[in-house]
Amino acid sequence: MSLLDWGPEEVDVYPQVDGTDPDGNPVRGPSDTPTKVYARVQPVTSTDVIAAGQQTTTRYRMITRDAPVGAWARVVWDGRDWDVEGEPLWRNGSSRTRHVTAILRARGEA
Repeated sequence: MSLLDWGPEEVDVYPQVDGTDPDGNPVRGPSDTPTKVYARVQPVTSTDVIAAGQQTTTRYRMITRDAPVGAWARVVWDGRDWDVEGEPLWRNGSSRTRHVTAILRARGEA
C-alpha cells in the first residue's frame, strides 16, 4: 500500500464531461455527479494583490493515485470550490509510482 492510495484528504472531483449547447456547439464542463478520491493536498502559493478590489489568489497541489480530473473539472475540498488550473500532469511510472498531480485555484470567497 502506498501513500498515494490513501491520502489524508477526502476530495470530491466533478469530472470533465463533453456535451453540446442548444446551438449544437461542443462544450466542456464539470459533471453533475462527483467522484470521491483520497489525496494529498499541499499549498503552492497565496498571492495578495494590494490594489483596488484587494484580490487574493490561493493555489494548492493535489496529488492522488488516480482521479477523473481534467482542465474543465471542478473540485470540492475543505468546504470550498476549486478550479483545475491547466492540464493535470499524469505520471506513468510503475504500478507503485504512477499518479496524477493537479493545481487547484480557489473559486470565489473563503
